[in-house]
Amino acid sequence: MTGAKDRRLTVGAFGMLTWDKLAMVDAFPEPGSYRVVRRTMEQSGGTTGNMAVALAKLGVSVSLASRVGDDENGARILEELQHAGCDTEHVQKTPGTPTDHGFIIVSGSGAKADRSILWFQGARLKHGDHLPIEQFFARDLVIVDIDDLRLRTLLLDLPMHVSPRTRMFGTLTFLAEHSPAQALELALRHDYLAGNAAEMHYITGESRLEAAIGRFQDEMILSQVRFAAISDGSDGCYMVTRNDARHVPAYLIEAVDPTGAGDAFAAGVAFGILNRWEPQRTGRFANAVGALATRALGARSSLPDLAEIEAFQSTFKNESNHADGNQAN
Repeated sequence: MTGAKDRRLTVGAFGMLTWDKLAMVDAFPEPGSYRVVRRTMEQSGGTTGNMAVALAKLGVSVSLASRVGDDENGARILEELQHAGCDTEHVQKTPGTPTDHGFIIVSGSGAKADRSILWFQGARLKHGDHLPIEQFFARDLVIVDIDDLRLRTLLLDLPMHVSPRTRMFGTLTFLAEHSPAQALELALRHDYLAGNAAEMHYITGESRLEAAIGRFQDEMILSQVRFAAISDGSDGCYMVTRNDARHVPAYLIEAVDPTGAGDAFAAGVAFGILNRWEPQRTGRFANAVGALATRALGARSSLPDLAEIEAFQSTFKNESNHADGNQAN
C-alpha cells in the first residue's frame, strides 16, 4: 500500500503532547448525579502525539517538536513515544511547568459511545521557542497542530521564503479556539487540512454542512489549500477540493471509545498525502484508520498497522463502502 518503496516516508510534526487519564462509565452523569466507573487507564496522548504514533504504526518515520514538563508525566510520554518508534530529540522539557494532561470520561458504547475531556493546560510550544525548521521542512510532509496563533502563523509563512517545496498539513482542532475569521484565514494557508464537521461549521459561520463546504470551496480558489478532509463521524467524511466535494461513507464498527479517533483519521489523511493517493482513496483509508482506533479504551490502544487496515477494508465489499462517494453539493 505504500508509495515510495525504496525509502521510508518522513514527517515532521509540530504540536501537542498530553498525559491522559481515562474513566469509563455506562452513561455520562446528569448534573447532581453520579455514575459508577467501570474501568480506568492512563496513557500518553495529545492530538499530535496520537497522530505521530498512528503514522509510526503505518511505517512512517516521524519526528516530533513539542514540549513536556520536567515531571513524571513528561518522562512517561517520552518513553511511550520512543517505544512506538517516534523521534523525540526535539521534544523540550520545561522546568517548573507541569506536563499538559487531561481527564477523559468515556461514556456509552457502540453508536452512543462518546467522550468528554477536562484539559489541564501545561507545557506547550509557543512563539519564541527554538525549533528545528530546516530539518523538519526537508521532510516529505510537515504537520502543524499547535494552539499558539503567532507561532502557527510564523510556521505557515516560512515555506514561501525558505522552502517552497515543503508541504504543510494542518488540523482544524486548535484553530477553532480563535475567532472564525482568524481561523478561516489561517486554515487557508495550509496545503492540506483535516478536521470535523463542527469545526467546518465554526470557521465558515454556516449551519448546514453543505453550505459550509460550499463557502470553504469559494475561499479555496485563491488559497494554498489543495484539499480538505472533513470527518462527519459515523456518517463518514467529505473530501473537498476547489471544484468538487465527495462524500466517502464510514465503516461501521462497534465502538468502545472514540477518544483519538479524529487524530487517527487525520493520520490516515496524512498517509494518503504522503503516498500521493487521490482524495477518495485517501478518505476511505482515513475512515478505516479512524474506525479501527475506536476498538479499545484509550486513543492509542487499538491503532492499526497496514496489514490490519488492508484486512479490515477487504471485508467491506459492498458499494456503500467502496464507491468513490457522492457529491455533497
